[in-house]
Amino acid sequence: MGAKWGKAVICLSAALILLGGCGGSNERPRMRFGAFFGSPTGMKFPDPDDLGRHNYKSTRGEANGMIYTCKGGFIDLGHVREAADRTAHLQKVTYRSIIQNKTEFSFRSIEPSRYWVKLSYPANWNSLSKEKKEKIADEVSISIGQYFAHNTLIWHEIITWYGFATLGFFPDKISSFSPEDSYCDLLGTHLGVRALREQKSGYDETMTRLIYHALEQLEVQPAETAHRASEKVHGKWYSGGMYFMVDMKKRNFDVGLDDGFITPWLVEGTCPNTTPQLCSSPNLDILSQYGFGMELELEPRIMEKHKIYRDIGLDKNSMIRPAVDFPKIMKQIEKEFQGVKNEG
Repeated sequence: MGAKWGKAVICLSAALILLGGCGGSNERPRMRFGAFFGSPTGMKFPDPDDLGRHNYKSTRGEANGMIYTCKGGFIDLGHVREAADRTAHLQKVTYRSIIQNKTEFSFRSIEPSRYWVKLSYPANWNSLSKEKKEKIADEVSISIGQYFAHNTLIWHEIITWYGFATLGFFPDKISSFSPEDSYCDLLGTHLGVRALREQKSGYDETMTRLIYHALEQLEVQPAETAHRASEKVHGKWYSGGMYFMVDMKKRNFDVGLDDGFITPWLVEGTCPNTTPQLCSSPNLDILSQYGFGMELELEPRIMEKHKIYRDIGLDKNSMIRPAVDFPKIMKQIEKEFQGVKNEG
């Protein structure tokens, strides 16, 4: 993404290249190159047979961009990889906190907000052996890590809708709730979970293998098919181009909060007689299974906080409770989008 028009627009190019993709700290996951409809330099369609090697720590070796699958629609590989890495990172944070018997801990993901966690333990926790605690902590932290990652990804879409700029240059609203984003994010968290459970050869190697396997299950199509599919949605899902001139006619507000699934959008006529493969939202059933309790709150550290709080009637000194407040925020966003469409 990005363009190359003089010094001022070089900054725009850098912003667009990194939109959905900029480096973080050595521990926290990094954002990836994002793909979005209406990109000023066009969409990148990588060869599904040559996607490179997943790399948690750097961009080297990865092939990202947009591909098309019959059962999952458009798949933004950058979103998939980043979501998996968020899951892996937050599993590590949670595991470490459980092993240290912390009842409260906090974390950041990528966006400038902080999450606060309260954790209660099973009644017999202190009587368990070190080995037993480690085994339980591993299982529980994987599920919690996926749940946390899913919430951070929803939050990213929310704040970009309200005008948050990932790099501080230009608002990311154009790509907020893009038709493929939420499905790709959720798919990535599932791959992250599997990688954590199966990483006999290392996390990056396992993720590399799992990505190819997942795309095969979704019936991945050649790059030229993805390109043709993107041409079919121009004028229907969006119109215009060159970033600021894009009009997003459709956005996918399905983030899995209602029925526990996200349904991918398929492009009509691309893979006839195909049923979309739903992706399930993470749950915390494992907590009650082992006798844990957990509460998650979010402290926004962004300027857009005030507009969000006004929209859902939240006191300015309150924390956001994702389980309670995200559905309210999503309802308000959908209402606003429909209002804009009706005005148009």
